Amino acid sequence: MLKQSEDEPLSTKRDEILSEFLGDQERGKRSGHCMVRKQAPEGEVKIEGLSFAHPQSEHYLFKSLTISISQGEAISLLGPSGCGKSSLLHLIAGLTFPSRGSVSVNGEQVRGPSPKVNLMLQKATLYPWLTVLQNACFGLRAQKVSKREAIKIVRPLLRLVKLEHLEKRNVRQLSGGQQQRVALARSLAMNPSVMLLDEPFSALDTFTRVQLQNEVREICKREKITLVIVTHDFDEAIRMSDRIMMMTNRVGADIVSEIDNRNTFDSISSSSEETIASQRARITDLWRNQEQDYCI
Repeated sequence: MLKQSEDEPLSTKRDEILSEFLGDQERGKRSGHCMVRKQAPEGEVKIEGLSFAHPQSEHYLFKSLTISISQGEAISLLGPSGCGKSSLLHLIAGLTFPSRGSVSVNGEQVRGPSPKVNLMLQKATLYPWLTVLQNACFGLRAQKVSKREAIKIVRPLLRLVKLEHLEKRNVRQLSGGQQQRVALARSLAMNPSVMLLDEPFSALDTFTRVQLQNEVREICKREKITLVIVTHDFDEAIRMSDRIMMMTNRVGADIVSEIDNRNTFDSISSSSEETIASQRARITDLWRNQEQDYCI
């Protein structure tokens, strides 16, 4: 029987259960293209000399883009439509490939999708004929984990996202915010080292959106999951990120401004809302300057 102290990270419990059920060799297979080298921290993302154009297009979204993201760091990609934010997420997720340069996760070059890199979209992609528990278990069951072991992994995650009382409910009966919590639990069940968020809260009401922004950041920090967020929303970038990378939609766009946002969470002298308002004003000024310089 596995035992877990209250302070033990959920990722540790998942590792123990999966090791017990699948064995270390099978777990290695489940990691797909992102097999973890011991010398590379889980969740480390490196983008080096990246150039990317869609097939049969001469328009480069990036030219020689280089970004390094540390384990457990939260990064926002902030910019207008068409600047390549979502394309960059797809490159990290292994859904598309560089024209030149490289993208690596956990020390290994990305060659295709992996359970270690999870992408959450604006609309929760749930199976409407399944319950909350069945949806949250779906990724594990697809990986041939038994129903009993999948439930053992998922139930603590449903408690974490505050849905344990709704596990038997059909997802069609949930609110938009609750559906995104199910998608989050399903993502966490796969024990990802990197989570990619493509505006997943933009369709929610303001109260639910802010609540989920805070909770997702807190969960990822606790579990040491690297977080990369695509957003148009200044406040969302400020509430969720350690660093904010401002992009433009000019040809061959690069990161035109990089903003250190860690003081938003370290501030003791002022309230969090005051700190957010101050950072918002700073980013707004930078944004206006970039619009003048690059004619966004």
